[in-house]
Amino acid sequence: MTTSASAASAALPDAPAVAAGPSPEAVEALKRFRVIFRSVRQHFHEVERRCGVSGSQLWALSVIVGAPGIKVKDLAQSMAVHQSTASNLIEQLSRQGLIRRERDRFDHRIVLLHPTDAARGVMERAPKPLSGLLPDALGRLDPERLALLNDLLKDVVAGMSGVEPEAANTPLADL
Repeated sequence: MTTSASAASAALPDAPAVAAGPSPEAVEALKRFRVIFRSVRQHFHEVERRCGVSGSQLWALSVIVGAPGIKVKDLAQSMAVHQSTASNLIEQLSRQGLIRRERDRFDHRIVLLHPTDAARGVMERAPKPLSGLLPDALGRLDPERLALLNDLLKDVVAGMSGVEPEAANTPLADL
């Protein structure tokens, strides 16, 4: 090869690299996430169609029906949401006439939540599980497998850019 031919070939850009696709295992995991997301979304649509409330409202309502007189902070804790999120759900349920708020007799700062008769009607129409598909499935996992899943998901989240950590306290129905 002549010197000018060598110089000309060095100036040519390399052929575009073919992007390597994800591994078969990564594709399989992605497909499982898609099944989870679609199933959760379909369940929420069915909740709204049958009950006229969102999935997160139904979950909150089911907790209140199961524990009449529950405190706002306890509702938030049982749903793994921020107390302000629970307060917003309570406001929506109250406006719909599904719950009533009552002040504690001894400490008037504490609000107790009670279901109305209308709430029981909503619960009868609601598709199961009342807490939602994903919380129900996670709650039925063996604790050791759940711990492993949590470790793996922590790695997935760590590998993502643009993650919003505050989303951890938002019900799936509200994302």
